[in-house]
Amino acid sequence: MTDKMTLSKSKINTFIECPRKFKYRYIDEITEEANEYMLLGTEVHEIAEEIAGELMDGNEIDDVFLNLEYDEKLEDHIRGLERFFKDIYSNGYEIFSVEEYIVDEDNDLNGIVDIVIKNKESDELIIFDYKTGKPRNISKYKLELCVYKILLESKYPDLTVASAGIYFTGAGAYRIANFGSVGADYFKSQSKEDISSGDFDYVDGVVDNLYGTIDRNYFKKEKGFLCKYCFYKEMCDEDFG
Repeated sequence: MTDKMTLSKSKINTFIECPRKFKYRYIDEITEEANEYMLLGTEVHEIAEEIAGELMDGNEIDDVFLNLEYDEKLEDHIRGLERFFKDIYSNGYEIFSVEEYIVDEDNDLNGIVDIVIKNKESDELIIFDYKTGKPRNISKYKLELCVYKILLESKYPDLTVASAGIYFTGAGAYRIANFGSVGADYFKSQSKEDISSGDFDYVDGVVDNLYGTIDRNYFKKEKGFLCKYCFYKEMCDEDFG
């Protein structure tokens, strides 16, 4: 058996989307060119990190956004971020970490968590990942939220990740799931469903399948409507038809 590849939520999600795409990107290391949506996501993440850094340094929210420089095309996302950070501080939370890279050697996982907030009155953490697209159901994101919880609790075993969510910056919309029974507050009360042990079992199953696929060196193509948008389409057609 080959040495295990350390996985991230991006690698796992790519494998679910298409094992052959996973091969091109992570085995063959053929870099995908950034499209306009990727570039937008990068811009918004960088600005969100800048804002969080200013707030953690003790600057007032209104002053931070008043002095913020950005392209006008990002206006909706900036207003969404302004709401997000005001919600954090007005509901008894503080910023715990920003863009933290975590390696969990026990589970062969790594990743960067966009932002983690902490309840000022307890040891409870809530994870948030930013998305710049249209709001979608939380079910689509359960796998990556499970990965983030595993990573965070591997580094901070004395703290509890109570919830995790997606924040859609352009729409200013939350999609949140709780990890089991938790007390109500502004963020957790917006949860529409929980993340259960079955969701973690699903992650384990996908990871086992991924490692098995690498060992067999057989990466099937998941044919679907996304194929025509895939960066690797021509390469895939030439290699396998």
